[in-house]
Amino acid sequence: MRRLGIFGGTFDPIHFGHLLPALEVLRVFALDTVVFVPAAAPPHKLKEPVTSFAHRFAMLALATAPYESFVLSDLESTRSGPSFTVDTLREVRAGWGAEQLFFIMGSDSLAQITTWYRWPELVELAHLVVLRREPHWGAELERHVPDLLRPRLRLVVPPWPADLAVSGVGGSVFLLENEPYPISATVIRRRLQAGEETDDVLPPQVSRYALKNRVYHRGERDD
Repeated sequence: MRRLGIFGGTFDPIHFGHLLPALEVLRVFALDTVVFVPAAAPPHKLKEPVTSFAHRFAMLALATAPYESFVLSDLESTRSGPSFTVDTLREVRAGWGAEQLFFIMGSDSLAQITTWYRWPELVELAHLVVLRREPHWGAELERHVPDLLRPRLRLVVPPWPADLAVSGVGGSVFLLENEPYPISATVIRRRLQAGEETDDVLPPQVSRYALKNRVYHRGERDD
């Protein structure tokens, strides 16, 4: 396998704001596969209620099933303690045999990268592909980027290249000028809880699963 994308996150729930940019990254970087890796115990959300891993994984499976280049991994569910991205990338690099890894993240996460566990190692293990999420973009984003990463920033704008030239196993930070999707998972959960229509933001199979299993009804999430 030549190029492998890794998309980590809570995915609570998976929505079009995840799926559509992942398709863009797949095409722009000519990836063979994008692996979705739901976090079992997200370090930045240890004090927040998070839906059970089983429900989040099931919804991811339903959402990604139509796309043959999307696959899932439950590797973080087998790890005790918080889910650290650096450990996930090391496991993937050791086990999947990809020549290049591309870790997909939001610009809001890049703005907080110095709070991540062993963050300087991330860009050595993989290229970072950063999706635009307001208001963390342009000068507002760059002022939060640590000095170590600033020389590595590369802006990628439309029209997208057919096969972006990328060398090395890691080291670059690509800022993808994608159309931002102003979709809040918090708002989606509230809409599902209220039984409102969500086909504009969620794949219908995910909506049906969440409603049928009462995933987001009050008092039924993990605390």
